[in-house]
Amino acid sequence: MKKPLHKRLGHGVKHAHRRVTKYLMERDTLFATLWVFIFIFVLGSIPLNLGILNPVKLGLKDFDFNDLYYSKVGNKQKNDIDSNIVVVNIGRADREAIAMLVEKTASMGPKVIGLDVLFDGPRDPYQDSLLRETINKTPNLVLAVKYLTDSSHKLIAANNYFKNDKTLYGHVNFPTHGDKETIRSYYPFKEDDKEHDIIIPSFTTTLLKQYNQEAYHRIEKKINKETIISYSRTLTEHKKQYLVVQPEDLMMDMVDSSSFKNRIALLAYVNDNPNDIEDKKFTPMNEKYAGKSTPDMNGIIVHANILSMVLENNFIKKFPGWGNWLLAIIVCWLHMSFFIHYYLESHIWFHLAAKIAQVLSAIFFVWLGIEIYNRYHVKVNMKYSLITIVMAVDVIYFYEAWATWMHKKYHYNTVFKPHHH
Repeated sequence: MKKPLHKRLGHGVKHAHRRVTKYLMERDTLFATLWVFIFIFVLGSIPLNLGILNPVKLGLKDFDFNDLYYSKVGNKQKNDIDSNIVVVNIGRADREAIAMLVEKTASMGPKVIGLDVLFDGPRDPYQDSLLRETINKTPNLVLAVKYLTDSSHKLIAANNYFKNDKTLYGHVNFPTHGDKETIRSYYPFKEDDKEHDIIIPSFTTTLLKQYNQEAYHRIEKKINKETIISYSRTLTEHKKQYLVVQPEDLMMDMVDSSSFKNRIALLAYVNDNPNDIEDKKFTPMNEKYAGKSTPDMNGIIVHANILSMVLENNFIKKFPGWGNWLLAIIVCWLHMSFFIHYYLESHIWFHLAAKIAQVLSAIFFVWLGIEIYNRYHVKVNMKYSLITIVMAVDVIYFYEAWATWMHKKYHYNTVFKPHHH
């Protein structure tokens, strides 16, 4: 007589529970888990230029599982245009034309204007004098600068020929570690490492201070704090979530002044052509979340997303580093117990069971990380947990060799015995 379905299911759950918990408190399980993390730290300490010997660093380079949220889920959720911001495309205008665009923009009544152009040095004297005059008579204009250190290692604001003691400015640097790194964060304020009275605000921070004091107060204490960018809008051929005004339309009065009145006006080069990569960055909104080859977003749209994030109080909280490692330890410990059970008691099925568990766990933890990110705006780094799951199977062989050697030489008590399978 067959058992009822609920009893068969209950029996199956008990067996599954036993496979995970039988060896959970064994010393071998705990030590094998420790070995996984020893391997991770050893591999992680290998210099990056030995990439072929360093699969951990190579596998993690410029990849974040939360990019899946933006490229596949998050970028489909918002369809509204941010009414606080208007973007003016300056195209390839020279300095005289930029001066005219700034002056025309100012006449439309925006509360603050951001000019995201780096002017490295003098060019044509007439055009330079015209642009300088326009900048000096536009008190609500914010210039873009780069922060860097001078010969005495002091933090300075550079790369803008027209900056003076009276102009408003902010840095447009993004924290990256390579030429093709994805822009996931920024510094609202950059502080000198030694002279703490030298602080350079970001481009968006200066704009917010002029535009909305309440929003500014949300970031005014984030000095030298790397802040995750919560991307909410994009600008592509098929999706335009920021109002973009073309220069010819602005100069020919083909734009209603209400589009600018009391808003943030951003002047920069911008285009929605995927084949035009000038002044474009790699962002999590890139449809190719892994192995990105083409940058997807103009720098000014990245700044616009930062403004939207702060104005809407839409920040991403970061799960603490110790929490990520604690999660990885627990995940590794549970999987190690499961793997050791199959390794010792059903070795013929060990590799099949291990691979199935690795695949299902990887899918689950990636989904869980994205779900937490989506629902609670908390970024949990699941990389460490997934790495431990992958490495646990191979580490068992190393640990078994060590444990059996210790058993023979020092009578070390272990569940692993020579030729147990």
